[in-house]
Amino acid sequence: MIRPSSRTAQFHYAIRNVVGAAEERERSGLPVTYLNIGDPQAYGFRPPAHVVEAAERAVRERFTGYEHSSGLREAREAVAAYAAALGAPTRPDDVLMTAGASEGADLLLTALVEEGEEVLVPAPGYPLYPAILNRLGAAARYYTLDPKRGWSPSPEEVESLVSERTRALVLINPNNPTGSITDDETTRRLLEIAERHGLLVIADEVYRELCFQDPPAPASLLAAEREVAVVTLESLSKTHMVPGWRVGWMRFTNARLMPDLARAVHRLASGRLCSPTPAQYAVRPALEGDRGFLEEFMREIRERRDFVMRSVARIEGLSCVEPAAAFYAMICADDPERRTDEQFVLDLLKETGVLVVHGSGFGAYPESCHFRLVYLPDESVLGGVFQRLDAFMHAHAAARR
Repeated sequence: MIRPSSRTAQFHYAIRNVVGAAEERERSGLPVTYLNIGDPQAYGFRPPAHVVEAAERAVRERFTGYEHSSGLREAREAVAAYAAALGAPTRPDDVLMTAGASEGADLLLTALVEEGEEVLVPAPGYPLYPAILNRLGAAARYYTLDPKRGWSPSPEEVESLVSERTRALVLINPNNPTGSITDDETTRRLLEIAERHGLLVIADEVYRELCFQDPPAPASLLAAEREVAVVTLESLSKTHMVPGWRVGWMRFTNARLMPDLARAVHRLASGRLCSPTPAQYAVRPALEGDRGFLEEFMREIRERRDFVMRSVARIEGLSCVEPAAAFYAMICADDPERRTDEQFVLDLLKETGVLVVHGSGFGAYPESCHFRLVYLPDESVLGGVFQRLDAFMHAHAAARR
């Protein structure tokens, strides 16, 4: 019997882990409405034509063999120009193309942390970060995003968690799973803390262009005011609706403060040869081309967000802080049975066929009974979902009386 490594037992990714129960339900012949993964294409959205055409043309006419492990030069130049336009001067050599922002997080954390070291991550937050850290034998120390403050972090709490083992601070802005935006003044204070303690800041800004209000300032722009090392993770996956293309990047701000780390990341990147070449030819057209499609996408998503908020308000026992960005709603259930959030989600799936993700999968307290719902489907689908949610909540409230 060939046994797996012990590291695999430490890797848990809640967004996909709940799928097993859904697939079991489908095998029994029962339908499932999947609201667990934020893939715009799964709900009928399509990438803009000029981005698709660039990738098609590359496959037909361009070199699509192994590219440099840092990425296609024209893609890195486009990312550098994009960053400079945001106010964060960046050289192409300070950009590394990756297979989505997720690979960027993996490469960066693998290059950064030793076993037993710690990284500060938001709770709720994207579960890939603690999953990677667990695999590496490092630890995620959670700082709280408080729904009573609109899911805003407390700089005082963040600083109280810093220890001699702390290596980095992860900022996810806008946040996944809550759709919240951290204001610029709070981000400045968090950057000051990182500077004071010599921490790397990992700025996950995948959703920064998907805001229903003014977007937050990039951490790389605010970092230009300070002596703090920032690595920003971005991608085309959500903004251009091409998640399966796996095209993302990291960019180093104040790179002079982390030359050894940058070399280590590039060394690891060379081991995987390169990120997918054809999709990298779409980066320049995506970043420099027409953005009208994004305005239309956000108009439709805003309408769906507003529909979700009205639906939540009508159901006794549900509440939600209005998302300011992205396409996720972090909904709180006042559960009379006092189940853990994971059991609540599994019971919801079993009884209604609706698949969402439990809040503790993102680092929330299980007792708070939050769950993340993806609101990318159209209103006819969402309307059916909330009818079933309403019936589910009423049935369990009645069972307790």
